Amino acid sequence: MVPANETSTAAAEPSLRDRVVDAARQATQVSHEARLFKSLAEDAVEDGIHAAKRALKAAKHRVEELGDLKDEAAYRVKRDPLKAVAIAGAAGLVFGLVVGWIGGRRGARPSAGKQS
Repeated sequence: MVPANETSTAAAEPSLRDRVVDAARQATQVSHEARLFKSLAEDAVEDGIHAAKRALKAAKHRVEELGDLKDEAAYRVKRDPLKAVAIAGAAGLVFGLVVGWIGGRRGARPSAGKQS
C-alpha cells in the first residue's frame, strides 16, 4: 500500500496530458492576442495615413489660398498704388505707436526691489 503523503502529491501534480492541453490553450490564447494586436496596429496605421492625407490636402488648399491672396494684393497695389502706400504707412505708424507706448510703460514702472 502507498503512504497517504505520496498519493496526495501525485494527485496534485498534473499529468502529461493535462500539461499538453494547457500548453495548447495558452498557445491558442497567445495566437488570438497576436491577431488582435495586429488588427489594432493595422487600424492605427490606417488612421495615421488618413490623417496625414487630410492634413496634406488642407495644407495644399491653404497654399492655394495664399497664392490667390498674394495675386489679389498685387492687383490692388497696381490698381491704386497711392492708397496701398498710405495704408502701409498708417499701419506702420500705428504699430510703432503701440510698440513705443508699451515700451514706455515698461520702462516707467517702479521696481519693487528698489527704493529711492
